[in-house]
Amino acid sequence: MAAAHRLRLSPGEGERLHGHNWRIVAVVRCLELDQRGMVVDFNDLGSELRRLVEPYEHVFLNEVRPYDDINPTAENIAKVVAEGLAAKIDDARVRVQRVEVWETDTCGAIYYRDA
Repeated sequence: MAAAHRLRLSPGEGERLHGHNWRIVAVVRCLELDQRGMVVDFNDLGSELRRLVEPYEHVFLNEVRPYDDINPTAENIAKVVAEGLAAKIDDARVRVQRVEVWETDTCGAIYYRDA
């Protein structure tokens, strides 16, 4: 996902308008594999993930819901994506465990849905 943002309440570089090519990683879990030997088909997971982040592609996040209301940090992006993905794929067998959002190869945040 490529988008621009300005971090609120973060004096310095983060407060200035800047952009990233974010890398988003979703991790799902289950206690029992399906008859194919899968937790979930990666193609299905990828399609849902792409649908979720498409509205944030090549925009100024601060002007797009929900980031017009919440700070568009990597942490908040990870939380929004994790909860949105969970609403689409969680069921009795499969659960979104965490979503990672990486701004660079060395700077990222992980939102865990399970403690």
